[in-house]
Amino acid sequence: MRSLIAVLAALPAIAFAAVNVNTAQQSELERTKGLDKAKAKAIIEWRAANGSIDNFTELKQVPGFSAELVERLKPEIAFSGDPYVPPTKAAKAAAVAKDKKVATR
Repeated sequence: MRSLIAVLAALPAIAFAAVNVNTAQQSELERTKGLDKAKAKAIIEWRAANGSIDNFTELKQVPGFSAELVERLKPEIAFSGDPYVPPTKAAKAAAVAKDKKVATR
C-alpha cells in the first residue's frame, strides 16, 4: 500500500515534466526553462562520465547546478520517460497568464 501511495504521489511531477535529463539531447535540454547551453552541456558531459542521473540529489552534483537551481527545475525535468515532452496547450496558457500577472505588478 505504501508503494502505491508513493507512486501516486510521484505521478504529478512526472506528468508535467518537460525533459528527461538522461535521454534528451543538448538542444532538447536547452528548451527547458532555467537550462542554458552551458548547463545543458554540463548534464551531457556528466552523463557520459558518470552514467544516468537518478534523482535530484545526483543532479546537484553536476557542475553549475546549485540546490536553488535544482529546486526551480523540479517541475521541468524527469529522470525517465520520453526525452522531450512539449507542454500542453493548457500549460502554455497558464504560463502566459502567470507572466502577464507578474508583468503587471
